[in-house]
Amino acid sequence: MLDPGEYVRTLYEELVRDMDVSGAEVLREAIRELHKRESRRKAREAAKGVDTPEELPQAG
Repeated sequence: MLDPGEYVRTLYEELVRDMDVSGAEVLREAIRELHKRESRRKAREAAKGVDTPEELPQAG
């Protein structure tokens, strides 16, 4: 929930207005972009042979 007066809400409302789409569409686009960015990061790490935190062995 984005509370009135919260900085991120201001950004959200600006995007809704500037993109001339619904708030739900702004969120969908944000999720797609975050997913794309995270997928690229994981691919770069895999190419380098870096383990992600989920893949590290547990101590103990």
